[in-house]
Amino acid sequence: MDARNNLANQVVFCMARGADPQGLRTVGIITKCDALQPGDEQGVLNIAQIEVERLNHGWFAVKNRSTKEIQQGVTIEQRYFKEKQFFATIPWSSLSRDREIRTLIVESRAQLDSLGPSRQTFMEQRQFLTRLAVKYQNCVYNSLIGTYDNVWKSDDPRKLRMHLQITNDAFSESMATRGYTRIFRLVNDDVDRDFVSPRAKAECIYGWIRQVYRESRGSELPGTVNPTVLENMFRQQSEKWSVIAEKHIAHIERIITAFNEAVFRDIFHEDTLRDKIESRSNVPFRKASQDAAEQLSSIVADEREYILQTVNHYFADTLSATRQDRVLHRLRGLGLEDGSQTTVNLKSLAETAHLSNEDKAVNDIHDILKAYYKVALKRFTDNVVIQVVERCYLSSKGPVKSMSAEYIGGFTDTDLNNLAAENYATASSRNDVDAKLERLEKALAIAEKERS
Repeated sequence: MDARNNLANQVVFCMARGADPQGLRTVGIITKCDALQPGDEQGVLNIAQIEVERLNHGWFAVKNRSTKEIQQGVTIEQRYFKEKQFFATIPWSSLSRDREIRTLIVESRAQLDSLGPSRQTFMEQRQFLTRLAVKYQNCVYNSLIGTYDNVWKSDDPRKLRMHLQITNDAFSESMATRGYTRIFRLVNDDVDRDFVSPRAKAECIYGWIRQVYRESRGSELPGTVNPTVLENMFRQQSEKWSVIAEKHIAHIERIITAFNEAVFRDIFHEDTLRDKIESRSNVPFRKASQDAAEQLSSIVADEREYILQTVNHYFADTLSATRQDRVLHRLRGLGLEDGSQTTVNLKSLAETAHLSNEDKAVNDIHDILKAYYKVALKRFTDNVVIQVVERCYLSSKGPVKSMSAEYIGGFTDTDLNNLAAENYATASSRNDVDAKLERLEKALAIAEKERS
C-alpha cells in the first residue's frame, strides 16, 4: 500500500480482504514512507505496528528507489543503505526491525501449541499415545488407592475405589439378608436377626426340614442324617446366590464404564480420538465380562454342585456352641439357672433333655446347615469380590488398567495411524505454521545481523 493514501481507500487492500477475510495469508507492505508530509507519519506507524489492521504475516515498511534515483544509477546495495539510514531517523526509528518479527514468532509458536504435539510420523503418534496412556494410568492408580481431586463431587464417577467399596458392601448386605430361601432360627425358635430383611417372610424352616427329612429317608439308621439331604437342602437354601452375584457384577460393570468415560473425557480431548480409544477399550471390557461370567460360574459350582466341605474352625465352633445352647435352653425350661440351688427331678430332667429321633435329626440338620451356610456365605462373598471383581476387572489386563504404555507398544504402524494420525485440517494448519515460523526465524536472524 502507498503510505500517502488512507488504508480504507486502498483498492488492493479491499481486494486482499475479499480473498483473505481473516488476513491469514496476506502480507502487508507499506511503500513510499519517505514521501509522507511531516506530521502524517503516526498513522503509518500505527498500521506498521499492527494497531489498525491485523495480518497474520504482519506489516513491513520499506523505502524503495525513486524514479530519479534509478535514473541516477543508484544500485540495490545503495538503496538498502539509504533505507537503513531513513528508518534510523525519528519517528521511523520507533519501528523495531525485530520486535514485530519476535511477536509473530511467539504467536506462531502459540498456534503450534494449540494444535498439540505433532502426530505426523509413526514415532510421534506412538509417543503421543504413550504419554496419554501414562497419564491415564496415573489417574487409575490414584482412583484405586482413594486419592481424589478435591474439586470432585461426592458421587463423581472418577472416585472408582469409593464406588467399588460401596457396591461391594451392598452386595455383602444383600447376600446376608436376601441370599437364603428360608430364615434360620435361634434355639428358642425366634427368627435369627442376622438373616432378616424387611421383605423376608418368616416361613417355618423346621417344617421344611422335617418334610425333606421324611421324604429323603434311605438306609440310614433312625435319628441319623443322610449326607445327601444336607447337600440338597444347602443347594435350595443358596439358590439365590447366583442371581444376586450376577446383579452385583452388572453394577460393577456400570461403575467401570462410567469411570472410563469420565477419565477419557479428561485425557483424550479430541472427540474422534476419544471415540476410537473407547472402541478399542471395549475389547478388554468384553473379555473381562466373559472371564467374570466364567469365574462366577465356577465359584457358584464350587459352592453348590459338589460336596459340602470346609476346614474353617468357625463351622465346628459355631455348631458346638449351638448344640450347647439347645441343651441349656431345655434346662432353663425346668427353671434351672447358673448358680441357682434347687431340687432336681431327674426323671423330669431326662424327659426334658430327651428328644425323639426325628426331632433330634431335624434340630441337627438345622444347626449343621446354619453353621455351614454362614461359612460358605462369607467364602462365596469374598471370592466374588476378589476373584471376579478384582481379578477380572481390575487386573493389568482388565478394562481399567489395559490402556498402558505396554499396550500402546504393541500397536502396529497401521494401528497408530488409524488411532492417532492428525486430521487433514490440523496437519495442513501445522505445516502452514511450521513454514511461517521457519521464515520468521530466518527474517529475525537477518534483522539481528543487520542491527549488529
